[in-house]
Amino acid sequence: MRRKLKKITSCTLLAAGLLIGAALPGCQTASGSGDALALVDLSGQPLATEPWAFGQHAGVIIHTPHYRIYTTIQDGLYQRLLARVVEGAWARATTINPQGRPAVPGEGYVFANRSQWETYTRVRTGSNAPVYLQISAGGYCQEGVFAGYDIGREQTLSVIAHEAWHQYSWFTFKDRLPSWLEEGLATQNEAIDWQGVTPVFKPAENVRRFAALKSAAKEDRLWKLQDLVTTHAGRVIKLPQRQIDAYYAQLWSFVLFLQNTPRYRPGLTRLLSDASLGKLVANLAGTGVTPSEIANYTEHWNAVAGPVYLEKYINPDMPALEQEYSAWVKAFTASYSPRIPKG
Repeated sequence: MRRKLKKITSCTLLAAGLLIGAALPGCQTASGSGDALALVDLSGQPLATEPWAFGQHAGVIIHTPHYRIYTTIQDGLYQRLLARVVEGAWARATTINPQGRPAVPGEGYVFANRSQWETYTRVRTGSNAPVYLQISAGGYCQEGVFAGYDIGREQTLSVIAHEAWHQYSWFTFKDRLPSWLEEGLATQNEAIDWQGVTPVFKPAENVRRFAALKSAAKEDRLWKLQDLVTTHAGRVIKLPQRQIDAYYAQLWSFVLFLQNTPRYRPGLTRLLSDASLGKLVANLAGTGVTPSEIANYTEHWNAVAGPVYLEKYINPDMPALEQEYSAWVKAFTASYSPRIPKG
């Protein structure tokens, strides 16, 4: 198994400082997690489970076609919605990286409360535990295994969908994505709408991210593009909450910008394809990044790879790209709700 970049590749949108009870990105949908009649029907549908326990806490292992979810949540409907969300996230991930298919089922842990999650984190994550434990309401993914806990059904489903992207990315890309793209794509799983009890991911309708972006733009707090693409979540989590919110909102919006700008979309597709095929790191030749740093996805690797990949696949003129992105953000945040600018 490959080693993960020694940083937090987690849902640090939920880092220390998030108000208790605050809605998470994309969780406020018109229908919630399914309409009432569909939920009743889903409650009666079979779910493949087997008994499991976390210490003295009874739980189950949920078996789906692509996942094994270990959970101490006892609510059968909640369990079924978890299964729907992770499978929906898997299906969406295959459209982003169609060349990748994990060889083994993904594993994840969803605990009934924070105390259980903290115990698991201290035991399983080693030296990263103190950083993960700064997350006040959410989860993380380390070495291809995600872990979260119940912070309300809608919020938790959003977190798990975010972490499911990190897991899929871990197993399917032969070369790791830089942090700006990895986290930008993960945030696109946060906004979930529902058709009955089928999750529908709507990347552009991430209301909380949009609000954070709009606030940062209005108050002139946007990150410079050079800083945005060279840093990572393990450093950002130590910053004031407004800077954390702006960072993740910009990663979300920057990837949306690239996806929705015709001249940049093909380059982004090539970047993802080369990462899947193991051709991405060839672009680091002559940069001073050592083979060991590439193999271990170090902080220095990320700081160099972030801008190198951006300039190679998207635009070699970063100041010009920043001007375009800034204009896009201005147009994007001019509306009351998220609406992709035409162009």
